[in-house]
Amino acid sequence: MAAPEPHERQRNRALLVGVTQYSSGRPLEVADDLGDIAAVRHNLDQLREALRAGGVFDEEAIESLESPGLEKFESRLGHARDRTDGLLLVYFAGHGIVDTRTNSHGRLLLGLRDAKVEHGGPSFPGWVRWDDVLNRLSSGVRRPRRTVVILDCCYAGNAAGAWEELDEQDQERIALLLAVQKNQRIDAGHPATPTPYTAELVRLLAEGAGDSGGPVGLGALQEGLAARLKDRQTVGRKRWSPQACHKDSATVEILARPPEPAEDDEGRDGAGTGAGAGAGAGTVRETGMAAVPPSGLRRLILAVLTTAVVAAVATVVWWLLTGDSKGEGPAASCANHPPLELRVLTDPDLLPVTRKAADGFVASRANTDEHHCRRTGITVYSAGAAETVEAFRTQYGEWAHVGRAGFNPVGTVGPQPDVWIPASSAGARRAQDEAGNQSSVLTLDFDTTPLAYTPMVLLLPEQLAEHAGARTGRTLAELMTAMKGRNQQAEVRRPDPALTDAGLAAALGLYRTDAPRTVEMGQRRQGRAAPTGRDLVCALARGNSAEERATDRRTAVLVAEPTLAQYRSCVGETGVTRVAEYPDDVPALDPVFVHVRWNGARRDENEREAAVRRFHDWLTSDDGRKVFQGEALRSTPGSPLPSPPAGLLSAGPGPLPRALTPDQASDTLEKHRQATAASRVSFLLDSSGSMSRWWDGPNGAREILKQSLSRFGPDDTFGVWSVASAGSDPPSRELLPFGTHGSWSRTADKSEQDKAADAGRKIDAATPQMNLEADIGGALRAALDRMPRGDEDDGHPQLVVLLTDDEDNDRLNASQQNDLLSFVRDRKVPVTMVSFDSGGCLKDRLDLRVAEASGGTCLDGRGDLAKGLDAEIAQVAQGRQ
Repeated sequence: MAAPEPHERQRNRALLVGVTQYSSGRPLEVADDLGDIAAVRHNLDQLREALRAGGVFDEEAIESLESPGLEKFESRLGHARDRTDGLLLVYFAGHGIVDTRTNSHGRLLLGLRDAKVEHGGPSFPGWVRWDDVLNRLSSGVRRPRRTVVILDCCYAGNAAGAWEELDEQDQERIALLLAVQKNQRIDAGHPATPTPYTAELVRLLAEGAGDSGGPVGLGALQEGLAARLKDRQTVGRKRWSPQACHKDSATVEILARPPEPAEDDEGRDGAGTGAGAGAGAGTVRETGMAAVPPSGLRRLILAVLTTAVVAAVATVVWWLLTGDSKGEGPAASCANHPPLELRVLTDPDLLPVTRKAADGFVASRANTDEHHCRRTGITVYSAGAAETVEAFRTQYGEWAHVGRAGFNPVGTVGPQPDVWIPASSAGARRAQDEAGNQSSVLTLDFDTTPLAYTPMVLLLPEQLAEHAGARTGRTLAELMTAMKGRNQQAEVRRPDPALTDAGLAAALGLYRTDAPRTVEMGQRRQGRAAPTGRDLVCALARGNSAEERATDRRTAVLVAEPTLAQYRSCVGETGVTRVAEYPDDVPALDPVFVHVRWNGARRDENEREAAVRRFHDWLTSDDGRKVFQGEALRSTPGSPLPSPPAGLLSAGPGPLPRALTPDQASDTLEKHRQATAASRVSFLLDSSGSMSRWWDGPNGAREILKQSLSRFGPDDTFGVWSVASAGSDPPSRELLPFGTHGSWSRTADKSEQDKAADAGRKIDAATPQMNLEADIGGALRAALDRMPRGDEDDGHPQLVVLLTDDEDNDRLNASQQNDLLSFVRDRKVPVTMVSFDSGGCLKDRLDLRVAEASGGTCLDGRGDLAKGLDAEIAQVAQGRQ
């Protein structure tokens, strides 16, 4: 929603959202997954009173929403954002869950009135993605000076991941107070009282609002909440630890303060303390009403008259300029013409420039109607390029029917967009459904003239680069050979080909220099693929150790040209100076404007069509093109950049290579999947008695394991062993035989889906063996014996995954541990250790030593286990990526 005119905005505002009742109508005590929360009603009442007494928010600026639906929630959230100049407080209390069954990597979802959990597929009707809430709060033209979001729900700590992905400027403006650390559930408390977290929040705010209290700042509030809840436990019996996400500048933000003392004379306190007390307080004469100092009375009268005159003049001018014919004022006029909200989906690499362009359009005269009101607001969000194409091409039916059971792109891509801006026209063409049924649900109309052009560049440390005259007109292989001539250890990295079109173009270029499998194994040795070019180059620049800085100095990145401009914001003091070389055999990118028409949405069809057309016309105007040029995207192939960052060729590299084609994109994605295919993955699931506390729930061992299985395709080979034994018994038993187990992809054949569902049921049926222990060493040896040695490369990457709580690691003495490490090291098969113990990957712990000896990865409870393991499997799995 667009920002209103200044006269409609309010300095501070609070939006309190509490979901007390859910459509299921069940009380919480009889519904472990989803039910009513009576305590939340007390939250709203008491928090509203605390904020009103705190003096920061006027009573009329505090809005309470009890059990809203999705549409009302989004509407009021946009309204609050657009009508706040100063501090915006957004509070949510209700159910929270995390999506661990899709590529959302444990992302938080907030349950609104109609929220449901549909078992058997990652569909979440009635829930709002936290990422979308954050996107909405960071969109708009004139945003609040500061936004504070308070989340009192299970898994609130999982909101931190999306905040960490915000631009630095948005992180400065938006701060989070989170009721609990990530991956933890919390108790709602007694139905007759507020929830525990909000109860302490209200008490702390009330103490600041009392006569004897002091201002309550954001930082002090978080410290107080952590101190008061430190002795409580989460549902999982972890120490309750409220979290916060904010920059240092936000800690002094005041959320409540004591009432202002009355003045008795010349601004002195009426309490009669200090210099204002005694005879020096001045003479007071009696009047017919109250005792008022003469000078104070004169100032009061003068202030009232001045204010009245100024207000009268301003009102007349305002009315003449913007009033409507019915005699209503401009605020009423704008209220009668609320802006239409457009959703714009874009490639992750284009997110910064698309947001700037959207903000420029919203603030432009092209977006103002005859009442001087904004006509359109825009929310910009991004999603993985390959998943977005697949959603448009094959999953449009599920996308259009959000409430339908089964896989739904809302969980991975986001809500249905009105506009899609892919980084390559190839994506727009590939998104067309070849079966011909797509038009019954949606229509994709895209402009054949790109919005901008950008070549792919090799960003090298300056000391490894060629001289200016040799940075163009050569192939990628030639440029890489010259780079290695300066440093034999030099290497090239690229972003994830499945997430951005730039990563896909980079993969195509690298596959021309070497075999795809060789390229991918080299990329894997260098670490997990970064999502975007900026993420990749900034991660290199932010290294602190001597080893990380050495890696930065010898590493080039193959990315889109604008990445160098983005790199300037994160290079800091340790990052190297980089320059661009322009390979002539890596396809360029040509972002296009795609109008997405959803054929079932007719309510505001004409108005939405007009809004999309205005946005398109502005983007293709001189004003719009200036925004793209300002972010180092070129207007036409080979055209110069007006103000290029140091390191780019301002006059252009000459004619750009041909843009990425649909056939090239499809072929490269297929080669990437084949090169990273996994046909041999062994899962070892610790099923000893101590694992019972980690067994169930959205982040339990079985659910994390099932999420990993959903990554595999019909040709992948894997199996699952239960690790629990007694005495001399075998260290494990088979839960899932080693072989192929179908695919969970919605595009797979029904027979493959049925096989995958059967595998899921077998995992669901597994239970901990309460009287048995886990022979970790024996199970690892047996699993590795089943795999070919890692140096016997037959084209199939291999992996062993062990999920454990580390309770039985001490059964191995020092000598046995060293023997196990020697065996693991000799087998040369990567082992991923997944420890539910928060210290499992600390230095000298067995999990870390096994992972390092094998060349694998160690994950423990300090991080998001679901996200970490999902990322590891995605690196090797052939299935949906």
